[in-house]
Amino acid sequence: MAKRKVSIESSEQDQLDSSQASKRVRIQNGDDQREVVQSQVSKREKKPAVNGKGKDKAVQEESSDDEGSIHLPQQEQTEEDEKRFEEENGERVRAAIEAKRNTFGGIADHGIIEHIEMHQFMCHRFLSFTFGPQINFIIGHNGSGKSAVLSAITVALGGKATSTGRGNGLKSFIREGQDVAEVTITIKNQGEEAFKPKEYGKSIIVTRRFKKDGSSSWKIRSKDGKVVSTKKDELAAICDHMNIQVDNPLNVLTQDSARQFLSASHPSDKYKFFLRGTQLSQLNDEYDACLENINQTTKVLGLKKAALPDLRVTFKEASMRFEEASKAREQKYKADELKKELAWAHVAGKEEDMTKKIEEVAKLKRRLPKIEEEVQNAEVRIVMLYIHDCPWITFIVQLQSCH
Repeated sequence: MAKRKVSIESSEQDQLDSSQASKRVRIQNGDDQREVVQSQVSKREKKPAVNGKGKDKAVQEESSDDEGSIHLPQQEQTEEDEKRFEEENGERVRAAIEAKRNTFGGIADHGIIEHIEMHQFMCHRFLSFTFGPQINFIIGHNGSGKSAVLSAITVALGGKATSTGRGNGLKSFIREGQDVAEVTITIKNQGEEAFKPKEYGKSIIVTRRFKKDGSSSWKIRSKDGKVVSTKKDELAAICDHMNIQVDNPLNVLTQDSARQFLSASHPSDKYKFFLRGTQLSQLNDEYDACLENINQTTKVLGLKKAALPDLRVTFKEASMRFEEASKAREQKYKADELKKELAWAHVAGKEEDMTKKIEEVAKLKRRLPKIEEEVQNAEVRIVMLYIHDCPWITFIVQLQSCH
């Protein structure tokens, strides 16, 4: 399953720590190359290591630096950064290295199965285990369901049903007479390399539920029981991060695989098992798939290249038609605009005529009172003339006034 911390000899550990804690800065000067190793952990100054034929020239450069005090700006900046990093993180880095150096046979912080729970799985109606942090043994009589626990781990963590050697499908793992089975696994998720610790916490709970019809579903929950994801891709990411390979015989060795390995007398069969265990066969298959994809892509690319001349001709014709259509659209747009202008010209003419008529009406209205006054004066004169010419009219008018 997950890799555990092992003890390392002090000399090898010192080399590893120094290689991890150091930073290499290469300075290119003409044909010479110097490699300056500046430690991020040790405060001791180290002389620059000189490689190859530029050794004498490097010595000359050092002497010239001492005499003339000539320094590269980039190198000075690098030294300042190193000093600043040493002041800020030196103690913490040394403490971390010392803690790792003093760890012997330590327990992994992540990737350890802490608990498993099975419901209606194979021969078990209900079975649960809480595993210890290191080696665990499950003992029992033949047929008591020891291998079922290993099969449950494989199936729950996304392994193929055929890799368990116990069935050809998920429905074969369901207990006889039942329709649904469920397996829940709790995985340790602590330390600096924990998988999404803010979302999952110190444990990741993976539950796989599958039915007789072959359907299955995952629920990946945090330590608090909150469902974080239901996708298999998330489970694959967790297994990749924690280096859990349930289909690898070096991680999960079933009885059939062990029997096949022990009974294989021919070296080629053992070599095939070795390729499976080291995943070199999977890598080879992936390379073959990539090569096949490249070949298919090359064929498609050749077909596309062969079709390019016809496509260029078609594109040219379509471009010409598009230009003609664009010109036609432009002319139609201009015609529509001219029609609108013509209509508005008619409107403007009518408005001008209407304005003139309104002005004439206004002028006549201004003359109307004077004409009415003249009419009234004419009427009065006519009446006076009648009265003067006809006295009896005066008598009638006086009678009317008396009444």
